Amino acid sequence: MKHVTRAALSILLMLLPTFAQNPPAKSTEGQVIRIGVDLVQIDVVVTDKSGKVVKGLSKNDFELYENGKKQLASFFEFVDTSKRVSQTTPRAPEATRPEASTSQQGPGAAEISRIFAFVVDDLTIGYEDLVNVRQMLTHFVDNDLQPGDLVAIVRTVGGKGLLQQFTTDRSLLHRAVAALTPVSHQLSAFNNPDPPKLNPTQALAGNLSVQNTSEQDGSIPNSDSQFDDTNKALRAFMSLGTAGFVIDSMKELPGRKSLILISGGLPVLSANSGAESTTISNFLNALTDRATRASVAINTMDIRGLKAFSGVAGFEDTPGRGALGVPASGQRSTTNIVNDPRNTGSGFGRLPDESLFGDKNPFDQLEAHAGLRVLSSSTGGINILDKNNFSEGLQKIISANDGYYLLGYTPVDSKFNGEFRRVDVKVKGDGLKVYTRRGYLAREDKSSTAPVTKQDQLLAAIKSPLARREVELEAMLLYKSAPKNQGAIDIDLVIDPEKLRFEQVDDKHQVDVDVAGFVYDQFGKLRGGFNQRLTASLVPGDYAKVRQAGLSYSAKTEVPPGGYQIRIAVLDNKTGGIGTLSRYIEIPDLSKGTLTASSLLLAAVPAQELKSEKPTPVSANRRISRKQDLRYAVMIYNAKQKEGKPQVRTQLFISQDGRVLFKQPEELAVPDGKDQSHLLKWGQLGLAGVKPGRYTLTLVITDPLAEKRSQTVTRSTDFVVQD
Repeated sequence: MKHVTRAALSILLMLLPTFAQNPPAKSTEGQVIRIGVDLVQIDVVVTDKSGKVVKGLSKNDFELYENGKKQLASFFEFVDTSKRVSQTTPRAPEATRPEASTSQQGPGAAEISRIFAFVVDDLTIGYEDLVNVRQMLTHFVDNDLQPGDLVAIVRTVGGKGLLQQFTTDRSLLHRAVAALTPVSHQLSAFNNPDPPKLNPTQALAGNLSVQNTSEQDGSIPNSDSQFDDTNKALRAFMSLGTAGFVIDSMKELPGRKSLILISGGLPVLSANSGAESTTISNFLNALTDRATRASVAINTMDIRGLKAFSGVAGFEDTPGRGALGVPASGQRSTTNIVNDPRNTGSGFGRLPDESLFGDKNPFDQLEAHAGLRVLSSSTGGINILDKNNFSEGLQKIISANDGYYLLGYTPVDSKFNGEFRRVDVKVKGDGLKVYTRRGYLAREDKSSTAPVTKQDQLLAAIKSPLARREVELEAMLLYKSAPKNQGAIDIDLVIDPEKLRFEQVDDKHQVDVDVAGFVYDQFGKLRGGFNQRLTASLVPGDYAKVRQAGLSYSAKTEVPPGGYQIRIAVLDNKTGGIGTLSRYIEIPDLSKGTLTASSLLLAAVPAQELKSEKPTPVSANRRISRKQDLRYAVMIYNAKQKEGKPQVRTQLFISQDGRVLFKQPEELAVPDGKDQSHLLKWGQLGLAGVKPGRYTLTLVITDPLAEKRSQTVTRSTDFVVQD
């Protein structure tokens, strides 16, 4: 069995202090695990033979042990997360689905049912296996994602910050899956092909001028080899480092969370002797403790699946290789044993030649699996190894999140000295499988300090993936092209007056709120924002209008092509209540000549007034009266031309709860001025006979002259019809 070289151990020792650092202060509200002298609380998942969570157990069915000593459970509770997961509503055909929800602030802590973080280890996953990763995650997003699920897809080295956040947005997750492509990195498994190896026949013929450099000198790592121990160790620890940072980011989220490490193996964790074993054991204990305190179970999956090894067929096909000069310990000699004149003929048998296995060495597979097993069993997770049906394996992990038991006890040994304490949980019953933590470091959880200043509160709310709902607000982002290939974004915000405090002074109503917004690019870099205090003293007439339509705020910005997220927070200075939301928007690159379009613009016009030249723009809450008509418009860019004329067609769909209620026949879009490549499509819908409720308007734009992969573009938005 191979061991970690000294270079890898030095990297590990540098990482350990980093992992031991405390994350920024966060709220502990909603945490599952608490560790202190007076109480240790731990989560336990119990499944039957079919992998389903077993419910209905009592405290008497459990036995708790810490360092072999039986503990008395003083707290017991079953948390049924399956009750909070509602069935997915029927969805409209693909072309008629909105790209993202634009009507809600996002999930608050009370609405979250399950939390999954997929860490894709693109340092150890081969190019051919990324296809399996994309297929599995696409199946998850399309079929397994439920309302209330919070999900992140994070890559070890190749990800973009904006696509690696926790979200409930299917479109954002689909973009993250699509971004799972090979990256160039000096440690990646598929960007460092090993130099050609000599087979034993060539070696016996005397062609020994080229040797396996990783064995020339055990102190010098072979930086060109993807199979070198140092490179494998670095890949493994970088992957675990990413997992550790994701764990820290999940600590503030409520309930028991699942991290799924999708990997090509962690062989470095299988070292089992000497200083290496001690260092790796300490590393695992620290990572296990972090996962325990963050209530995160680390599930592991080898995306390589079940491999068939093409070893040697039989003795007659085994190239002869003498074991002359093998040391008495049985270890391989670093000396050239064939041409070494010191060979005296002592020794017997033949040394295994790793070149016979190529990249399918079964011993490497076993080592890689050992690391994945250790990681999952230490944190109460599930390992999926030697399976080719990855969606089925993932379903086993998902099913284990339907519920868990919380057990609390006061340690018999109440002295916390920083040592690692092993925890064992036994459950009465036949055929039951128990998933729980291997243990924790005997140190108390440090109390988190809540943000004090107003600015700190806003920043903390902005950064959290959970929406704050003390103030209700809605936002609408509208894109249109701007000069110099820029994208102009209009940000319209409506704040619900019902959640604001208006203080009456004389005959006026006063309100005082702070509005802050941040614009992040696809790499997670801050590209701009706004911060303004809104104070108003409203006379009765204006106050009545605000009570009916809401308090409005708008901002504009121009950005280059790319994906962006706008995060907005509102603070009521009179109550301290905060409301947050985030919106994703993509700015197309018009210079590429690909068909694209602006956002859908909505406006209200008098009923049946087709010639109305002054429509009233629909605000961010997208509410419109049945007494009015709804006018929509979109700008279409980069239309192809045949004989100087474009042939772009559009088709309108109206849907509700996934059901298509209205489908308009296809229509031609008309040029907007002299530029035949820029088209305008607008229309008007009567609402007098429409029932009140929320609807989705989708416009499918098709250019038959464009390339097949870019012939269709869709734009969607929702709106509310009211009396």
